[in-house]
Amino acid sequence: MLSLRPLPAFEDNYIWTLADDDGRAIVVDPGDADVVLREMDAGLKPVAILVTHHHPDHIGGVEACRARYGAKVVGHAALASSVRLDLTVKDGDWLPLVPGLGDWNLQVLHTPGHTQDSISL
Repeated sequence: MLSLRPLPAFEDNYIWTLADDDGRAIVVDPGDADVVLREMDAGLKPVAILVTHHHPDHIGGVEACRARYGAKVVGHAALASSVRLDLTVKDGDWLPLVPGLGDWNLQVLHTPGHTQDSISL
């Protein structure tokens, strides 16, 4: 079973986590590292960080989370000037949701509008 959990961040935003029963998790847009680190210290084990676009409230905590947990950072190639990516994706790509979890996958959709590098999953 997978669980989706919003983590309140800043005054008007959320950082999302999606975890399996073993605590393996992906973190989406970790703009505030402290929020994510508290959650992860409570038992979640991040295996991937997904970044949807380059704004600071979405990427501000990426490096601290990567350094602490070694999670791979995934985002659109256009983000490479804003954040260090381990895997670049493009429209139409498919990603395993949590490595080793079986048939659960995410499809990448390039959704320019809010920013030119925005992706949705």
